[in-house]
Amino acid sequence: MSAALLAALFLQGAAAADRPAPSTADLPPWSRTPTAEDMARAYPPEALAANFAGSATVECTVGATGALGDCVTIGETAPGFGAAGLAVADKFQLPLRSPSGASTVGRNVRFPIRWLNPTRAKLETAVMYDDEGRVGNVAFNCRVRDDHGLDNCVVVDARPAGTNLFAAAGPVALRAKAPANIKAGTRVLMVVELRANR
Repeated sequence: MSAALLAALFLQGAAAADRPAPSTADLPPWSRTPTAEDMARAYPPEALAANFAGSATVECTVGATGALGDCVTIGETAPGFGAAGLAVADKFQLPLRSPSGASTVGRNVRFPIRWLNPTRAKLETAVMYDDEGRVGNVAFNCRVRDDHGLDNCVVVDARPAGTNLFAAAGPVALRAKAPANIKAGTRVLMVVELRANR
């Protein structure tokens, strides 16, 4: 899947310094999002060359057509992603009406946009026996380092849904090693399975 379609596009509530606080209440799903080509063009060149995943959080106002405008960067995970977020922010659009029928025009929305290239290999599943009795699977999209360890890991799936297994599974993923035949810089799928230690 492309970096564009892997973007986690959630509306979050928080306030920018000079505008009303955005609200997540009663907002419809996006009616338009950036294309894969839009996202690829905006990917910060240095991050793309290093196959580094990152994101930006932007805040915008919904215009008269549902398109976003007056966008500002609220944060970025690495240099260049803030500017990339602004470059694609106007490609998002919301319906003019919320599920309740209220107008969305003039509302402020804040959301993250993520750039994440697809994985090229799947590593062997790591099993962790959890003393707290947690059970499930967490899948990470990680980058292979020169020493074949992993870094820049991003959660791409967690089951059961709605559980918070990341804190336990993350350190396990970062201790994993890729086989010697996988080139440094490659993005790989790393699954951590949690089993109750009983």
